[in-house]
Amino acid sequence: MRSHKGFSKSLRLYEEALKYIPAGVSSNARLWANPFVCSFAACTIFIERAFGSHIWDVDGNEYIDYRLAFGPVILGHSYPAVHRAVHKADEKGTVYGLDNELEVKLAKLLCRVVPNAEMTRFANSGTEATMHALRIARGYTKKEKVIKFEGHYHGAHDYLLFSTQHMPFTANIGKPHPQSLGIPEAIKKLVITERWNDFERIEKTVKKNHRHTAAVITEPVMGNAAAIPPKPGYLKHLKELCEKYDLLLIFDEVKTGFRLAMGGAQEKFKIKPHLATFSKSMGNGYPIAAITGIRDVMEIIGKGPGHVVHGGTFAGNPVSMAASIATIEELRKRKVFNHINNYGSKLMRGLGDIFEKGKISAIIQGYPGMFMYVPTKKKEITNYRDLGACDVNLCGRLQYELLLRGIMIEEDFEEPMYTCFSHSKKDLQKTLATFEEAMKAAKIPRSAVKAARFRK
Repeated sequence: MRSHKGFSKSLRLYEEALKYIPAGVSSNARLWANPFVCSFAACTIFIERAFGSHIWDVDGNEYIDYRLAFGPVILGHSYPAVHRAVHKADEKGTVYGLDNELEVKLAKLLCRVVPNAEMTRFANSGTEATMHALRIARGYTKKEKVIKFEGHYHGAHDYLLFSTQHMPFTANIGKPHPQSLGIPEAIKKLVITERWNDFERIEKTVKKNHRHTAAVITEPVMGNAAAIPPKPGYLKHLKELCEKYDLLLIFDEVKTGFRLAMGGAQEKFKIKPHLATFSKSMGNGYPIAAITGIRDVMEIIGKGPGHVVHGGTFAGNPVSMAASIATIEELRKRKVFNHINNYGSKLMRGLGDIFEKGKISAIIQGYPGMFMYVPTKKKEITNYRDLGACDVNLCGRLQYELLLRGIMIEEDFEEPMYTCFSHSKKDLQKTLATFEEAMKAAKIPRSAVKAARFRK
């Protein structure tokens, strides 16, 4: 089943990029660290084009895409309805520095489909959205600390870049672990980290710190840590604690938004947070984000003393507005979620059967639109530290063997697999057959070495 053409052009481009771009990439997440890939290929693969559920690299290799740009592509690459809407908008201009009618249309649409959306503000990325949501919470409550959870990534800004991916599993719970140089020590004092899905610990932490804490922020499903789901009742527990102790609950739905359900995780789990952030899937790949919230909290945003500042030159630009409106209107068609749920469910079951057939203990967790397999002896994965028991080497070898056979998943096993409306029955059949073949090769520790010739 292997017909890979190698990575020679990607290698040359990466070597050229290193001369002009730090680390050779424009986002650290694109810098692959899997030793089985990096030993025989570029540390990042350069892409030429993408359409539907497939993506092609500069060497002419075609892949069924389950990275989907870390989740934004929910309908499919270059989806016609979104494509048409965007080009209709950009013929009238791309950014005005003033408002446009599409902002009002999209805001009204979000207020209809997202449970907590009584009002909304637009931004350009998930990082912007969570950064501003936290400022809104602090401005509204007049308190400065925030409680976040280990393994939950909320963007690359200083205020929440603690105890995210690649945090030492031996680090002390409750002590924030900065994920980057350059984060001021003073900010560290405003962040409290906790273990997710632990009812007793979070209750004690909120009770102890509530007088100085503005908000609890959480991913409703751990979209940056192998799609770990919440325990039954856990999200409800967070909402009750926040209301009891006068904190705001923020759902970071940058990944779960429009993937778990039309109204995001808050619709699926029937929990309405005070604030929520969206991005990724809401524009099918175009740069857009939103902060939604209850009216009382959102109205703290404004101009002048006594208000929270929020702004952005490109926020609410007509091109991104048009992309999001078209995307959401497509998602509202029942057939879209029916297909994603059906396809993802079959893929999850099929992968479970393949691991079982290969006599490899593994957990398949998450939801049809975003899920991941975790090779482990553990019976369940409930928090970030549980991932320390994952067979990382097997994940690395498997990803590499899949790559050589035309299946694109993320090299970091903590990043979920994503499905989209454009994935077909043929994609499903090929994916499962390829996984089974790749699994046999991946079980041999030296299997990746055989592919050294692809570097030439």
